[in-house]
Amino acid sequence: MQALRRLALCVAAACAAGAIAAASASAALPEFSPPFPNAFHSTSKATILETIAKVKVKCIADTNEGEVTGPETGHIKIRFTGCESKTIKCKSPNALNPGEIETPVLALAPGYITHTPTLTEVGIDISSPTGAPVMEFFCGAALRGTVIGSVIGKITPINKLVNPSGHFILKFAQKAGHQAIQHFETGPVDILEASFGGPFEPAGLASTDAIGFIAPIKISA
Repeated sequence: MQALRRLALCVAAACAAGAIAAASASAALPEFSPPFPNAFHSTSKATILETIAKVKVKCIADTNEGEVTGPETGHIKIRFTGCESKTIKCKSPNALNPGEIETPVLALAPGYITHTPTLTEVGIDISSPTGAPVMEFFCGAALRGTVIGSVIGKITPINKLVNPSGHFILKFAQKAGHQAIQHFETGPVDILEASFGGPFEPAGLASTDAIGFIAPIKISA
């Protein structure tokens, strides 16, 4: 009888250890591979920012500069060009030319969109590290735009080394102001909000960026 009890206790302890390990594994985030820092440059074609009230800002392209600074950290600065709302050109205060919107330096971090035994999808979350606006700009003299919050895009490939000659694809998708990916798995709502002179309302961003790093890198998930 005592032998059976000892066996039962051992099995229970093993199950508990397994549960703790599984919980720890599920809590882990996707990671960038070293070396750090690893600088990158990215470009996209058309970008659309749209609120649920259907206010739109369309940009012809964007270019991004940044670097990954650790397994789960990095930063990025984005410069949109050819931006306008209803044919009126938009410009941020720190931009040089009409139609240009520049963001401050923003934080980026990876996370799981989906993480199951059969499907793993990884996203990149872009946000202000200080809680300040992600973008501020004027369209003409009257329309002022302020964008706050953060936005998640899906990145591919994962678990594959990408050399400097190759690219990651980071895709942000939205429909009618609703972001396609609104949170990481089990995480809180993680979206943009925009104000054009009135109250803030949910906003969606659509863009597809090709990202090239100066050194080989992999996202392990």
